[in-house]
Amino acid sequence: MSLTTRNSSVNQRIATSSPALCAGVLAAALLLSPAARAGTDRWTPFGPGQGRLQALVATSRGDLFVTSSFTAGEIWQRPKGAPIWRWRGKGLGLPASPRVTALAVHPKNPNALWATLVEGGGSIFESVYRSTDGGATWRKLYTGDLDFRLVRLTVAPTRNSVVLLAETGNGVARRLLRSTDAGMSWTEVSGVVGPVSAPPDVAGTIYAVAAAGGSLAKSTDDGQTFDPIPSLAITTGDEVRTLHATSGRPGLILASLREGGLYRSPNGGRTWRRVGFRHSGPSAIASEPLQPQKIYLTNSTGLYTSDRGAQSGSFRTVANFTFSPLAISEPTALVAASGGPYFLAGEDLYRVTLPEGFAAADKTGIEAFGVAELHISPRDPAFVALLPYTGCIGELCNVRTLLSSDGGATFSRVRAQTSPRAFADATDLAFDPEDPRRRLLSLPVGTVLHEAGDPGLGRVMLSGPERTVEIAAGGVLLAGGSNGILISENDGTTWETTLSGTFMPDLAHPVPGSRRVIDLQTNPYDPERVIARALEFISGLPHDSGRIVLYKSADAGRSWSFLRSGPADVEPIPDAPASFYLLIRNASATELHRSDDFGATSALIHTFPPADRVGDVATDPNAPGDLYAATRTGVRRSRDGGVTWEEIPGGFIPFGPYRRALASVQVGPDQAGHLFASPLDGGLFEYQLSN
Repeated sequence: MSLTTRNSSVNQRIATSSPALCAGVLAAALLLSPAARAGTDRWTPFGPGQGRLQALVATSRGDLFVTSSFTAGEIWQRPKGAPIWRWRGKGLGLPASPRVTALAVHPKNPNALWATLVEGGGSIFESVYRSTDGGATWRKLYTGDLDFRLVRLTVAPTRNSVVLLAETGNGVARRLLRSTDAGMSWTEVSGVVGPVSAPPDVAGTIYAVAAAGGSLAKSTDDGQTFDPIPSLAITTGDEVRTLHATSGRPGLILASLREGGLYRSPNGGRTWRRVGFRHSGPSAIASEPLQPQKIYLTNSTGLYTSDRGAQSGSFRTVANFTFSPLAISEPTALVAASGGPYFLAGEDLYRVTLPEGFAAADKTGIEAFGVAELHISPRDPAFVALLPYTGCIGELCNVRTLLSSDGGATFSRVRAQTSPRAFADATDLAFDPEDPRRRLLSLPVGTVLHEAGDPGLGRVMLSGPERTVEIAAGGVLLAGGSNGILISENDGTTWETTLSGTFMPDLAHPVPGSRRVIDLQTNPYDPERVIARALEFISGLPHDSGRIVLYKSADAGRSWSFLRSGPADVEPIPDAPASFYLLIRNASATELHRSDDFGATSALIHTFPPADRVGDVATDPNAPGDLYAATRTGVRRSRDGGVTWEEIPGGFIPFGPYRRALASVQVGPDQAGHLFASPLDGGLFEYQLSN
């Protein structure tokens, strides 16, 4: 699909309810990273980096390392003072892409790192890898059994070296494992579980949680044995969220209890005092390595700091998450590196307003986001909209819309204010084929027509469960969802149902014979023609996944007729209004068909072998005979309408061996050979063909 690529699994999403629209605004609330310009015969990142980051560590010299997770989990490094991140996954889990589960760094040697990962390729076992060159290369040391499922990895200094401490969980029993040979072998430490913490400058001392509950425990022999610390009593039913031991002599011990709040010990655990955060213990704690009295804490309500070693009454609020229109999920990791604190959200990380000296570990330069849809206005390619998904693929993904009016140099989130303290994201956006400044939005509060330059979003025209929108010829508005397809020819004043649907309040028990429209696609070369993709449920059995059925309209959605059953992508052909390609996926192969009578008949053009795993095809608006295919190894090109295919120059390896399998490809309307490709493992990349 050339001007709108779609991930069908993402588009099968459930409509949600929301409060009435109080004060509609087009929220240019999130200014994201500038897009790199397309390289000639090479792929460059395009758009914002909306990846889901999982683990975060800082080295003693101030470098940051993170792991991102989509289909593949990857490790990225941001060197101290550098504005962008670089991929650091060479040798991890080859030949299949890995899923990184934990990451740790040596407290004094910034080049020594450890990572645990599921290696991919059907593997169910986690392995331990080590890097001695700052993540440039990795070597496997150990592969665990089914009970080796880590949630956190800690490196604790000893008098002569380090010990590694691994906390298990994630579907298996909680245990604390210990390695004294850099991760090549592991033994269980009896009587304690995680979380753990070790002062970075006191060799051999480690703090943990007593396995029987009720207290903490302390080791002074490199974690071989632990003695209980009864001075901090943990109430039955409460739990330790995190422990943090600062540097310095004497250092501080901070313990966060989920219900009990934050406790502080200035003397190695002999005495404790609650210092705040009652009923909302911090999810993560960090301290400045060279200024251990400077403490940072974060929870679901905000980011806080203390300049007096977390003494009671010394905390001040740095960022308030509760009242921010960019409210984030509760951060799960927090580190302090040279230059200020960096914090990580558990699901998504959005920029919040922070005072000077504070910075968020954003994902600028990490092209680890997925693309559900990409729209480029056929009238003006400066207008670009993309719908990313973050961390999942399916109906319940956190899908939102990002909009650019400068060709992708910057993006902003399209949002509506639904109450004084709540905002709702646009879940779909359609450009008018004649005027890109006029667009139709689908929001949880309803369907809205918006004119660029208007400070408000305009009035809500439909309040039903419509989740996909389009604008056809003559400004006809279309909205699809569980009510079928509705159209308006008077800017939303009145609506008429032209393809029936069935509202289903419980999607787990679909109504037999019901229909839900999940996608609409206007032909950019002939906006009178529209394709609709629907899910139709026949059996009515619980969790019936339904079948895909395509419908077509030649009169801007006023009337519809059956096109075909089964999943298929429709790709319009420039300068041929009644013609399109059909990409049909079968169990044995993927077939490319062409129709020149708007789907009445079609002819087989080419059969791709199963190994190609072709996911999408795109025509070139400026070179109608050229066709591009997204395959498992990159983009291929046909110069004869799909009969024969060739690799494009440069291949597709934007970094490392992963993300070669592409989900979609499309061609920009500005010039021939201007390609965009979205890998299955996340990212969006741009390319300019030299010939």
